[in-house]
Amino acid sequence: MSIVELKFPQFKLEGENINDILINARSRTIAWGACAKANYLSASEAECFKKVSDYGDVKGRVALILKNPDVYAKNIASLLTKDTQSDIIRFVLVSMIDTLVLKGTEFAKSVLALSHLDTSLPYEPLVKLLGSKDEGIRLCAAYVLTLLLTDEAAAKQGNEKHIGPLYGYIASKLLSSGSMDYKFAGVQLLKELLQVKEYREIYWSQQKILFPPLFKILVEREGELQMKYYTALSVWLLTFIEQAVIDLNEDYPSIIEVLYSISKDAVKEKIVRLAIDSLLNLLNLSDPVKKEQVVKHYLLASGLEITKQLLERKWADSELKDDLNTMLEILNEAVTTLTTFDEYTNELNTKTFVWSPSHKSEEFWYENIDEFKKNDWKLLKHIVALLSEKTDDLKRLYQNQTIVCSDIGQMIKQAPETARALDKIGGKAIIMNLMNSPNSNVKYEALRTTQQLVALSL
Repeated sequence: MSIVELKFPQFKLEGENINDILINARSRTIAWGACAKANYLSASEAECFKKVSDYGDVKGRVALILKNPDVYAKNIASLLTKDTQSDIIRFVLVSMIDTLVLKGTEFAKSVLALSHLDTSLPYEPLVKLLGSKDEGIRLCAAYVLTLLLTDEAAAKQGNEKHIGPLYGYIASKLLSSGSMDYKFAGVQLLKELLQVKEYREIYWSQQKILFPPLFKILVEREGELQMKYYTALSVWLLTFIEQAVIDLNEDYPSIIEVLYSISKDAVKEKIVRLAIDSLLNLLNLSDPVKKEQVVKHYLLASGLEITKQLLERKWADSELKDDLNTMLEILNEAVTTLTTFDEYTNELNTKTFVWSPSHKSEEFWYENIDEFKKNDWKLLKHIVALLSEKTDDLKRLYQNQTIVCSDIGQMIKQAPETARALDKIGGKAIIMNLMNSPNSNVKYEALRTTQQLVALSL
């Protein structure tokens, strides 16, 4: 669905939904003459919009605006720059939405041409409205900004300073909202903006702030089918950014498991296609060593098994079949090089330890202890960091702490010098403190490892 076909969902905003806001903005009687006398707007502006509001239907209003698009564009811009009544601002924004969503009109061109008269137009007044106290005004301003910024002419211009605040509003107020309807609005707007190639780079330059809310929606797979599709589409569009591919693999490694899970469980072919294509794009790494590591991560995420299962299904999309065969070929080539140590490092990279065989196997620790000593005990530092990770997921935290304490005990058995390295990085004190953990499993493993450390110090 393009934004030009977009229908406002039922947003609950201060006791009324967004459709009510649109309807009320069109139907509410505004005393235009009185507004002019109170200097809220000029006499010509009042007369102009009185003619629009006199029409009872949207088509008639839009047709009137399109007869004189330049005149109405100037009057709308003038009103948006004034500190006037909320009713008037709402009416103006809704009139813009009603007119801009029509394909093949000159209205967007007329609005964008206002920049020749004033470089702050048309965007700066709309950006300012994103901070309005009125939720309806904020949301309508975001829709108008998106409609204008995704116009073909606007997309070719530099709009960094205008699109940044819009991205911020979408991430902080819509995608981070507790309301599923707000989130749905957010992914609708975001996927439209990300379809403009120039805007993707702007988004990813602020990804540390902007991406987590979107990633959370992807991980939790929230909302109805259409919302899931928009979310998957937004992520897929981001995988065409070279830096995003690097960052996603390094900073969000669990995205691989998430995308495979989506591809396995999605009921719609178009969502499976987006998930698989995103996974293929995430392999577009120029560094062969990093690419090899990522492919191994795919294998450890059951990528080979899932790909084979998907190939057994009947797909109408021939390109999806080709993508799955490409994925199968890549994974089959890599499967022979997979090791138990790869599995361990994958758990560490995803910050999610499970009681896989490597943790309990003395043979594993005997064969791989030198890997943990490399680069001044780099892996040990990463392992110890999991003990103090800040997270709301207590189940995962306690599981990690339990297994890490056990692993460090295994390392001490194979290399007693582990204790000195551990003390040097502050890990010894952390483990001792975990003997007071409210979780019995953590307390038990912390006690066992502490006993080993104390024995070495005697």
